Amino acid sequence: HLWLIFSFHQAVEEGFKALVRPPRFLGKEKWGVFASRSPHRPNHLGMSAVKFVSLEIKANEIVLKVSGVDLVSGTPILDIKPYIAYTDAIVDAVSGPFQERPEFRSVKWACDCALGPETKVLIEKVIGLDPRPGFDQDEEFGVSIAGYNVRFKMVDGEFVIRQLC
Repeated sequence: HLWLIFSFHQAVEEGFKALVRPPRFLGKEKWGVFASRSPHRPNHLGMSAVKFVSLEIKANEIVLKVSGVDLVSGTPILDIKPYIAYTDAIVDAVSGPFQERPEFRSVKWACDCALGPETKVLIEKVIGLDPRPGFDQDEEFGVSIAGYNVRFKMVDGEFVIRQLC
């Protein structure tokens, strides 16, 4: 595994927010940006653990292949560090509000849309992990995924995608 140090390049223009509302919390309470994974940071740096797949050394380039990347395509990688299991994994780390694994909910489509299978699966995975803010979850929400505005609502314990623009 490797650590990728990267720039939140699409959040640079949005500026710095010292207090943010993490989406999985149920209240409207704001948290300090350093207690969250918000991209609205004073330095716009992020890090992501990925799985090393292969290294190809060519005449004029080096190609590093990894899997498990959670970055936007074209994200600038600033540095690469090795993942060292005995120092990077804290076995008895204290659990807190960010440590709980989110529950995956089923997703149904209430609109007819012509999407490729990869795009449809991506949309279902994002919606199924509940991208809504933790407060005021009774409303219909919209989120941008793969260039589409996806409108959805929780109905009887599952998400229903109502509109795709």
